[in-house]
Amino acid sequence: MVGERWLLIALLVLGAPDMHGQRAARPSVVDSVLGMPYNTLVADLPASEALLKEALGEATRSGRSTELGNLHRLLCIVEGLAGSTDSATYHSLKAVEHFRSNGDKLMLGLMLCDMGHGTKRRDLDLAFSYYREGLPMLEELEARQELTRAYNNFSMLFEMRGDIDSALYYGRKGLALKEALHDSTGLPYGLNRVALYLLHKERFEEARDLILRADSIRRMTKDEHGLAEQQIYFGDLYKAWGKPAQAIAYFEEAIRRARLVKVPYMEQYCQEMLAELHEQQGDAPAALAATRRAFAIKDSLFNERNSQTILDLEQRYKVAEKDRALAELSAESTRRQLLVWLSLGALALVVVSGLLWYQVKQRRLRAERDAAIIAERDAGLKAVFDATESERRRLAAELHDGIGQQLGGLKHRLESIKSNNGHSDPLEDVIHIVDDTSREVRDLAHQMMPKALGRLGLAPALQEMLQRSFHGTGVQCAFDHFGVDGELRPELATGLYRIAQELVGNIIKHAKATQVDVQLLRNKDHLVLLVQDNGKGFAPTSASGIGIRNITDRARSLGGTFTISGTPQEGTEARVRVPIHAHVPA
Repeated sequence: MVGERWLLIALLVLGAPDMHGQRAARPSVVDSVLGMPYNTLVADLPASEALLKEALGEATRSGRSTELGNLHRLLCIVEGLAGSTDSATYHSLKAVEHFRSNGDKLMLGLMLCDMGHGTKRRDLDLAFSYYREGLPMLEELEARQELTRAYNNFSMLFEMRGDIDSALYYGRKGLALKEALHDSTGLPYGLNRVALYLLHKERFEEARDLILRADSIRRMTKDEHGLAEQQIYFGDLYKAWGKPAQAIAYFEEAIRRARLVKVPYMEQYCQEMLAELHEQQGDAPAALAATRRAFAIKDSLFNERNSQTILDLEQRYKVAEKDRALAELSAESTRRQLLVWLSLGALALVVVSGLLWYQVKQRRLRAERDAAIIAERDAGLKAVFDATESERRRLAAELHDGIGQQLGGLKHRLESIKSNNGHSDPLEDVIHIVDDTSREVRDLAHQMMPKALGRLGLAPALQEMLQRSFHGTGVQCAFDHFGVDGELRPELATGLYRIAQELVGNIIKHAKATQVDVQLLRNKDHLVLLVQDNGKGFAPTSASGIGIRNITDRARSLGGTFTISGTPQEGTEARVRVPIHAHVPA
């Protein structure tokens, strides 16, 4: 098992050999996983699941639609062997969707047959319909390698329906193809499947010979997962043959091997069989103990499948609680302000009633002056940011249209001099310096006022900024946006863009992160910008720098809020929440 796990790691680090036996220089996770042998894939299910999900993310990000179907198909196999039925069903449907859209008739036929195999215990009629659609595709293409497995699995449906003759027919048909192809991996499955059908007809010696042959093949190929399964076939043989002592010994060995290869559903089946055998022998305590162990494994599988769902629900609950707490704070603040204003109003009425007209006039003037000061202070932040953005636009235009054009003209002039006077190293150096300076001026102008923000909108501009910022840094960045396809008011789009720029700059300069996740989503009448990283985090007392204050002020100028949280060595989460249709006082 340790050796298999190291093989999985080696496939990722070194890559699979190419057609000429040479190792690829830079293998991707997708190519390494797709080149993994089946026995290696099922040797360590948790490790394979993690690798496949990583490969799925890489293929999604890089737009490798052809490989997505195969990755979903392999995840369906691994999740099914691990007992995660719901997840296996999801990945099988996604695989069919990709194969249909890509017009891959071979993989579509194979996947439909696999879906029939996976749904046979839940809906036998639906399983038959999947096979009747998929098998003709494989037969039309004469896909012998794929038909071997399809015939073998199709025979199981007839067994479940009680039609043993049809089951034996398709089982032998698949076995014959495996023999012709010298398929050492699939041959044991075909031998065992035909042997099980012979048990129904009480032809035990023939069944035993086939199972022994399958066992010897798996021992030669060192298929640990298959050897664990092989003990179950021996147990089923001797149980049907009426030899309970031998059956018990094989089922107990199967349990030991199932634990080594980490396939819990195998152990569950063996415990159920042991319970039946002990009950037949009159050993009630042993039968009860086996039954309890089987139920414990079943409960464990159920809990594991639902743990992620529970975590998702908890996260949604926490977000809802935060929103509710913010709403309560806002309502409480409104009530307090109302009480304050009512108290001041009552006091003002008492005072005004005893004052002369002159005093009333003076008070009114002072009130107007105070209101103007408050209005001016409220508008101050917005004016500062508006002026800053206006100055950015002016400087960006000056840099691009003025200095940028002059530097371009200077470069062309120098190149003209060079062509007239022949090659000159000092002149070549000057041209390079002018070229680099011109490029830096263009980059600076773009940073000050990105064209994508005005031309394409906020989400594409953020995508472009993130790609440009993290390019060459070694940081993996994922960006998602939901419900922000419509046009936003310019000050809102610009403000959120600048906040994201400041947060990304802080991550690059201080966080030492390897993964950054950015989300922009619409929540009713608000936009939420969420930036998370897995960097070094910070102590609560250190989140008070100039950059943080600038972000806080900018969010307030948009009528929104900014919060940041983090723990040393555990990353940082920054959240900006602003109203979409709010109008900041001018």
